[in-house]
Amino acid sequence: MAAPLTARILDFDTNKLTSAYSRNPSKKTDTRRSVSRLITRLSTVLQTSIELAEILHIFNDEVRQIVPFDGIAYQHQASRYEYAIGKTNGHSTSYRLQTPDDFLGELSFHRNKARFAEAELETIERLIVSLIYPLRNGLRYQEAVKSALTDALTGAGNRISMENVMAREFDLASRYHQPLSILMLDLDYFKNVNDQYGHAAGDYVLKSVVHSLQAASRCADMTFRYGGEEFVILLNKTDIAGTQITAERLRSTIENLSFNFEGNNIPVTISIGAATLRLGESKEELLIRADKALYRSKEKGRNCITHAEELPDTAHVH
Repeated sequence: MAAPLTARILDFDTNKLTSAYSRNPSKKTDTRRSVSRLITRLSTVLQTSIELAEILHIFNDEVRQIVPFDGIAYQHQASRYEYAIGKTNGHSTSYRLQTPDDFLGELSFHRNKARFAEAELETIERLIVSLIYPLRNGLRYQEAVKSALTDALTGAGNRISMENVMAREFDLASRYHQPLSILMLDLDYFKNVNDQYGHAAGDYVLKSVVHSLQAASRCADMTFRYGGEEFVILLNKTDIAGTQITAERLRSTIENLSFNFEGNNIPVTISIGAATLRLGESKEELLIRADKALYRSKEKGRNCITHAEELPDTAHVH
């Protein structure tokens, strides 16, 4: 049986919270002094980064000097952000971090053997006060970065994001000798959607298709808008056979969905071109082969898949 979770909601009026603990006569003087010193230190070291992961690591390392625990887990659902450090099983205590202006997510502390004592929980709550403003700044920074790398209409990654991720995945594939594949897909006859139902309907279809692709793909964070109604999906650790399976799953998912906009049922299908990285191939060459495969799918009548390996040799195009 899983250990019970202690749930606490901290509504952060930091002045009141800090003063409440400072008036608590039950805490030993040396413990109060240790916590006070750590609060002073936290106020400095937590300001050294605006990266959420780094902020959480600093907080984890510092707080464990006072209260022993095995791991922490943080999540902010609105940002789709989750991060864990250490072991997150056993006894837990969880905090919903709420300020008058912002909900800053949920933070849980985990310990495998002994439950957290009340005095330890009070210490944790006092130390969490120091985390609030750095955490808020980290969330805002992450949102700014995400906005700069996200297509505003669909929520897919934009071209800048695609270039960054492709560079990373190419490096990993080369370093660890892992397969890497790409899907280039296009919404069939999308111009007809705009002409017949209006551009608002077209925007609705684009957003809905991206949401469906991300839900059906294990690579939700590697779905990118390449331009117009054309999208790219990167598939790491995926060979030719795996690429075909994924592509067919995505094709059939879109074909079988009902896209209803203002009472109009809009039929939507996609054509897909796939390519798997060859030894010594560049990003540009891989994209060219996927694009040629997509063009072939359109020639075959659309709503189908073509892998570049089915085409005449297109390797080493310069």
